[in-house]
This record gives sequence, structure tokens and C-alpha cells, in this order.
Amino acid sequence: MFPRKKISIWVISLFLCFLFGSPARVLWAMTTEEEKKLGKKILLEMEKRVDWVRDLTLQTFINRVGHSLVAQAGPTPFEFKFYLINGTDPNAYAIPGGHIFLTTGLLVSTENEQEVAGVISHEIAHVMARHVAQMIERSKRLNIASMAAIIAGVLLGGGGKASEAVATTAMAAAEALALKYTREMEVEADQNGLQYAIKAGYDPNGLITFMNKIYKLSLTSGPRIPTYLSTHPAIEDRISLMENLLQTRPRPAAPFKTSGTYRKIQAKAFVEEREPHVAINHFQSLIDSGPQNVDAYYGLGLAYRKMGRLDKSIEAFQYGRSLALDDRDLLRELGIAYFLSGTLDQAVKNLEAVQSLFRDSGDRDEDLLSLYYLGRCNQEKGDFTQALPLFLKVKKGHPEWIDVHHSLGSVYGRMGQKGLSHFYFGKYFKLRGEHKNALLHYRTSLDWLERGSPEREEAQREIKELGGTGK
Repeated sequence: MFPRKKISIWVISLFLCFLFGSPARVLWAMTTEEEKKLGKKILLEMEKRVDWVRDLTLQTFINRVGHSLVAQAGPTPFEFKFYLINGTDPNAYAIPGGHIFLTTGLLVSTENEQEVAGVISHEIAHVMARHVAQMIERSKRLNIASMAAIIAGVLLGGGGKASEAVATTAMAAAEALALKYTREMEVEADQNGLQYAIKAGYDPNGLITFMNKIYKLSLTSGPRIPTYLSTHPAIEDRISLMENLLQTRPRPAAPFKTSGTYRKIQAKAFVEEREPHVAINHFQSLIDSGPQNVDAYYGLGLAYRKMGRLDKSIEAFQYGRSLALDDRDLLRELGIAYFLSGTLDQAVKNLEAVQSLFRDSGDRDEDLLSLYYLGRCNQEKGDFTQALPLFLKVKKGHPEWIDVHHSLGSVYGRMGQKGLSHFYFGKYFKLRGEHKNALLHYRTSLDWLERGSPEREEAQREIKELGGTGK
């Protein structure tokens, strides 16, 4: 469905070394608490270098897959978090403390959810074995900024706003680190990752098929196997070892876990990483060759919406719905397009219909994005008492989604609750990485929040963490 990209030797080399790499075993020197603190510091540096994707649908997807795999890994001192970065190359990487990054290019390049789960399970295995912490422990000559530059270079590869700035440094440092990786740690992560995937209900062959795909791409992107791979344990041997491992134990039976909407996840990721006119041409070509392709209309509607052509976006979503009346994703995105166009009554009608479809299907979860835009509709109409509980429900379901905190700050402000307004604006700016603005709002919130309230105590903790002083 999505066009293949020519991937540079350097990108594939780094991808294979970092995604599937781990250092030689060393004696523990870094405690788990030190690892968590280091992970937070690297994360702060990463915020300066990469283009985060904030889309709630995509974030919900990678969270669901990721946490279902973490649940199979056993007790862990880390709170795993998953991040999506705008980058066309199919990369993933983990940093200390359980932070795992994926690119939009990974979602676009994988064939199905099973392959995504395979990649994430492998990253989780590296974190659980503390491989990344060991690598950094062996490379203390690198400061935090250099580590972040390396990781950004690996993830962004040949595209993205940070790649050119970090490419030279990242390539040199990555080569020095990658040459220390050993087969022992690779096999450990492969084996453990396969077990997490199996226990979570995924097809363990997902990782194998994706590794095969990346390896074949590496062979067609240049005249010979990259230097990194020539000094690295042969990827073909690792694939064979995993295949043999699966043959020695009972084979998991289908059906495997899947959301059933992976093509729409890919469409959203594709629209996120490409210019609107590129995405429009792509999805229009799919429709021209297959007029009944519902997912193509979904992607086309998203692309037109990104361009600002809401009339064409609504038209594409409506035509897609004519082919699939009960498609909840099309119905939701149509409602959002109506909201953005100012047609609030039509927006409410479509968004409430999404909630009805969820209830009718027996799904215990709610569609948080539909709830959020229902709240926005009420907010625009000035009905803040109706908007507030919807925003709070979305925040409870996804507490780290940035947009809902801005909306809560706005609604509480319009309701005259200045303490909570500034508190949520503080959370909004912190999540955006704008720490000076976050400090300003957190400090102001203390003038209004009741002493002993959970929000006041959290604001004080945040001020301390951000380097300020509480009251």
C-alpha cells in the first residue's frame, strides 16, 4: 500500500546495529535509579533534536502494543514509555530507564501489527537486560548531549530536522559503539523478545519477517554489505537461530492479536511524515487503481485536512463512509473535520455516533479522540460544564497527551478556577518541553491552589524537578 523508500547504507547499518545490537557483558556499575535519572536527562536532550508526533490515535496504538508486551516481561523497576518520532526511516531505539522510540517510518514500512510488536518486544528485551545502560557505562567519555545526538542520528537517518546537524558526530560515535556489540547479547534479546511476543498473543515470526526485509533492503542499497555488518554477528545467522528456536517448541496458533485497523495506522503515520501534496497523490493513486479502497479514502481525507482543504477532506471521508457505514475511524475523522470547519452540530452528530458504535460493539474502552472533540465542541459553544468532564475523562485515559492539558487549562480559566487553569497550562508546557513557561504557570498556580490539594503538591514537585523553588 505504501511506497518503498530507498534507504541509505548508513541508515540501515545504524538501524541494524542499534535496533538489534547490544554491548559485551560487563559488571553492573549503574544502579537502576541512576539509569532512570540518566534516561530522563537524555530524554530532555532528545526533545531539542527530534520532531515528536503527538497524534492520539498513533500514540494509543504504540502504547497498547508496547504495554501488552511489557506485561509479559515480568517485574521491572522501570516505567516503560513509548514515543513516536517523525522520520521516514524505519528505526527504533531504547534509552536507559525504559524509554523506547519508534519512527513513523517504522509504522509505514511494517506489513502488520505483528512486525511492530516484534520490533518493540526486542527493544523491551534490551531494556530488561539493561543492555543500553551497559553500553553507556562503557562509553562514559560521551556526555548527555552527545548521546542524544547519536540516538537522534540513528532514529532520523536520512530525514528529519535534526539528522543533518547530528549525522557526522552520530556516525563516528555509533561506529565506535557498534563494534563492541556481541553475539551473546543479540541472542539474549532475540530469545527474550520472542517469548514476550508469544505470551502477549503475537506471531513471533513478526520480528523475523521484518529483519529479513531490512536485511534484503541493505543488500540492494549498495554494492556490498555495509562495513558495520561485516564486523557484526551475521543477521542471517540470527534469523536462523530464531527460526530454529521456534521449531523446538510448540508453535503458537492463530488468530494472533491485532487491532484490525493497521492500514489506517499506517495511513496516519504516512500523512504525518510526508508533505500533504505527496500524501494526496499517493492515496489518490490507490483510489484510482481500487475505487473501493476504504483505507485510501481515509488517508486522502487526512492528507487534505493537513493541507487545510477541509471541504475536500470532508468529501473524502464521506465517500469512504458510503463504502463502510460503520467504520468508526472514518466517522471520527469526519466529525473532527466538521469541527475544524466550524460545523459544530454536524461534528457532534458524527462524534456521538462513534461513541454509540463503541457501546453497541461491547467494547469496554471509549474512543478518547472522539470524546476530546466532543469536549471541544462544547467548549466552542461556551458550555464549559459539559466540556470539562469529557476532557477529564480523556486525561484519565491518556494523561500524557498534550492537547487535553491545554484544553483543561482553557476551560478552568473560563470557569474562574485560576489555580487549576495555571496548573494544567504548566503540564501542557512541560510536555512540550517548554520548561520556562511551565515553571511560570506552576509557580502562578500556587497563588490560587488550596494548600494540601493534590494539584498543589504536584505543582511543587514539578517546580522542584524543573529547577525552580516552591512556595
